[in-house]
Amino acid sequence: MTTSNSDTLARYLARLRSGDSSAANEMLPVVYDELRSLAAVLLRDQRVGHTLQATALVHEAWLKIARLSGDEARYEGRAHFLAVAATAMRQILVNHARDRRRQKRGGDAQRLPLDEVIDRIEVQAGDLVALDDALASLAAQNARHAQIVELRVFGGLTIEEVAEAIGVGITTVKTDWRFACAYLQKLLPRAS
Repeated sequence: MTTSNSDTLARYLARLRSGDSSAANEMLPVVYDELRSLAAVLLRDQRVGHTLQATALVHEAWLKIARLSGDEARYEGRAHFLAVAATAMRQILVNHARDRRRQKRGGDAQRLPLDEVIDRIEVQAGDLVALDDALASLAAQNARHAQIVELRVFGGLTIEEVAEAIGVGITTVKTDWRFACAYLQKLLPRAS
């Protein structure tokens, strides 16, 4: 996102915080390309046919985001907004994977590998349902660790952006990231 777009987004986010509901529809063209890039990253490394396209994922996520109101829609900045968008996309992908699993009536789950989404994750993450379950387990142990994984993997944020988004130091994020990756590696099945 260019500095100009980032400034424009900041103005829209400020309008949303002040209660201007029309700002959400006006800001879509400003963030659309970035959201589509984020969706493409989430879908890019899948080794199996997936029925969702990046455009459809962005549209479904936008519908979820646009429905937020009040304190739920109080974005503190670009990183926070992208974190919310990443969470929405993750929820959509997990729900889609669960639906597909249900449709198979007990057959093998569709595998949706997430490896190489972030260079530092060296574990094959397996399917999204397994990842979601592992993140829930991690969140029960340490909510901040789970939030960091979500922001890095699904949000595509850098260590610095995560630190800004959650209000902690870069060293803390790095330490938590290493711990969370090790924890998830123990929980996630290896893809065959």
